[in-house]
Amino acid sequence: MADMPMQQPPGRIILPPHRERARRPFSVRAREWVRRNLFPSTGGTLLTIAAAVVLGLLLIGVLWFVFIDANWRIITVNRWLLFAGGFPREEAWRLWVGMGFVFLLIGLTYGTWSSFGRRDHLFVAVSGVFVVFIMAHGGTAIWSSVWFLLAVGVMYLAYALTARIPRELGPIRTLQQRVVGGLLIASLPLALVILLSGGASVRQLDGFVLNLVLAPVGIVGGLVIGIPLAIGRASTMKTISWTCTAYIEVVRGAPLLGWLFVALFILDDVIGGELIVRAMVVMAVFTAAYMAESIRGALQALPRGQFEAAHAVGLSRMQALRLIIMPQALRISIPPIVGQAIAIWKDTTLVTIILPLRELKGNADSAIAQREFIDDRIEAYIFVAVVFWAVAFMMSRISQRIERTLGVGER
Repeated sequence: MADMPMQQPPGRIILPPHRERARRPFSVRAREWVRRNLFPSTGGTLLTIAAAVVLGLLLIGVLWFVFIDANWRIITVNRWLLFAGGFPREEAWRLWVGMGFVFLLIGLTYGTWSSFGRRDHLFVAVSGVFVVFIMAHGGTAIWSSVWFLLAVGVMYLAYALTARIPRELGPIRTLQQRVVGGLLIASLPLALVILLSGGASVRQLDGFVLNLVLAPVGIVGGLVIGIPLAIGRASTMKTISWTCTAYIEVVRGAPLLGWLFVALFILDDVIGGELIVRAMVVMAVFTAAYMAESIRGALQALPRGQFEAAHAVGLSRMQALRLIIMPQALRISIPPIVGQAIAIWKDTTLVTIILPLRELKGNADSAIAQREFIDDRIEAYIFVAVVFWAVAFMMSRISQRIERTLGVGER
């Protein structure tokens, strides 16, 4: 009798330890977190104080520069130059419609496969305040801020509508995924149609708009070319394997600057066309070589049993690749693919160095060259860095959401 476990009173629910801790008041949990993470010992307390002093001094310096010392007129006066450059002003509505379309896709994607968290809302709020400040400061028309806020509203409306659809697999859920996936696949051609269906031409894509066109073309084109390259390099047919290996090694063996010279001097005689189109081709070909290696590594990481199981159920080699092998390989290779996507996004600034094209950083140089803004190069380059960081951070957050949804890194 003494060894029998004690009976719990009827109606009492025993929660696991982490759930019991979560039931405590927030103030108690906050004090415990601060004590455990910031002041665990004498040495930890000294490190926390030293880090707080350093971060405080940095924050004071940044705030002093941003709100007192910096001359942001170089940005507010040159808004159109930085963001659109030579794009016709009378066709500016196309830029706003294109931006609304991009925000619509973001809302649809999050509502279909993920959800907005507190950090996402905070990022949208901070970025929105920054964009509205840049657009509305300096006496510009209020309509630019209104259009931007409408685009953000469209994003949240699309998210609210798609997030209400049950996540359980069914006919409606399948239709939702196919529609949103089809829009994502067709997003780049649709965006180019919106921008260029009027009086604008490809050569008038300029400023930040050019960055936003070159990077998606390089990323999507790199995936389209890289997947067959990875499969070909892993092939048992030596001719195909050697050809794909030669392509990957040759392209990766030269920097992007060198291939941009190819776009400027050689591709003009090979494929002709606009210089921007040749730059798109080079960036897609260059990105494909790196993405192919990432996907090939994922293919090699898959257990041999996956191939054998597909063969055992009667699937052909192409069916096994399409239904079993490639979905798992792409899931594994999401982190390096996104890393390469962020790298190619930043490398779009290189087109200004080699090619007579002016993207955001190149137009920032043009703004600095103006007589009244010669001394304001720090402000211009900080603005460019913040814009590039914001887009790269958004890509990284989306990647993390996709990884958590698909369980990347989990067994």
